[in-house]
Amino acid sequence: MDSASTMDALERASASVRRAEAELTDAVIAARKAGTSWAQIGAALGISRQAAHERWGHLARGGCQRRDCDCPSHDPSHCPCGHGPGRGRSAAE
Repeated sequence: MDSASTMDALERASASVRRAEAELTDAVIAARKAGTSWAQIGAALGISRQAAHERWGHLARGGCQRRDCDCPSHDPSHCPCGHGPGRGRSAAE
């Protein structure tokens, strides 16, 4: 296999991984909206409930990385926690 062929193969594989990751994230979001527990999601994916929650839990909180946040929107004008996406806050705060 020549260099151009290997680069093409790498690009195709990378695009495939990105599509699969997006599909997996969408499926996790749909499962959570349907009431599926983190334990059930983890079991379906062959990981722990904690690993599933750590990877996707912030999506259910509007992108907020704070584990104790239950704000539904994180619109800066409506978010009482003040920790919306892009606000430069960490999960530890």
